[in-house]
Amino acid sequence: MRSRERMQEALMRMLAREELSSIGVAELCREAGIHRTTFYGHYESVGELAADTFAAIIKAAATARPRRGDSVEQISRAYLAAAENVLAAVARDRRAIRCLLDSSLSLDFRGRLRDHFLTHAASAIDAMRDHNPELPENTEVGAAFVAGGIVSVIELWAHSDSDDAAAFAARLYRSMPSWWPIPQQTTV
Repeated sequence: MRSRERMQEALMRMLAREELSSIGVAELCREAGIHRTTFYGHYESVGELAADTFAAIIKAAATARPRRGDSVEQISRAYLAAAENVLAAVARDRRAIRCLLDSSLSLDFRGRLRDHFLTHAASAIDAMRDHNPELPENTEVGAAFVAGGIVSVIELWAHSDSDDAAAFAARLYRSMPSWWPIPQQTTV
């Protein structure tokens, strides 16, 4: 666990100085103070380390945890706040995330994000079902639709130059399926 942390910390320091595509394994290992065999025991490439690192950053920013019994408004506000947090996290590391999304590891990175948001969307749908009869009968399909859309919006945001995460999150919410509740007073 400590080796992974050292690799991730080294990667972030290096990204402050150079592009992801120019970071090699040997250079990263020197920066992290680890041996190459340690690196290869965890990852196959610097890109895979980056995918793991940034997926973890985005997952940590997605803080909504719906509970049965929460009102639809509470759940919707929590998810809107989480969307703002995710977009702000992406904006902080936009250059590296753009590079990752444009790399051969893009599919893996998107898959990690989709799996995370799939779980969260399913939890939200299940928690809101008691209050909203218009929710899709099939949680799996509804969650897949929402998760895929969120991952695509993250990609769009990463490739934009906007810094207004709150406005972009509101736009995301206004574009959600009609059955997904929008908090009161959400502006575009």
